[in-house]
Amino acid sequence: MLKLYFDSRFDNTYRKFTKYNQRRIRAIDRVLKLFALNPKHPSLHLEKLSGGKIWTIRLDRGNRLFFVWANREAVAIFFFVGPHDSYRTVKK
Repeated sequence: MLKLYFDSRFDNTYRKFTKYNQRRIRAIDRVLKLFALNPKHPSLHLEKLSGGKIWTIRLDRGNRLFFVWANREAVAIFFFVGPHDSYRTVKK
C-alpha cells in the first residue's frame, strides 16, 4: 500500500495555504485520500515536472500539491502546497 509522508516544509506551506479556508482543507483531504487509494486516478491530474523528480497533483485550476516518489513509488513525500507557478522556485 502507498505511504504518504509530509516534511516540515509541507507543514509550513499547508498552514499558510489553508489559513481560514475550510474549502482548501477539504480539497486537500479529498485529493490525498484518493491518491492513497489509487495514485493513478485520472481526476488527480498527476504531472511530472520537466527536468526533475518533482510531481504535482492538481487541487484546483491554479493550485497543486508537490511531492517526490521514494522507495520505487511505494512512498510519496509531500513537501509543498500552493500555486502551480511555484514549480519555478520549488526545489526538493
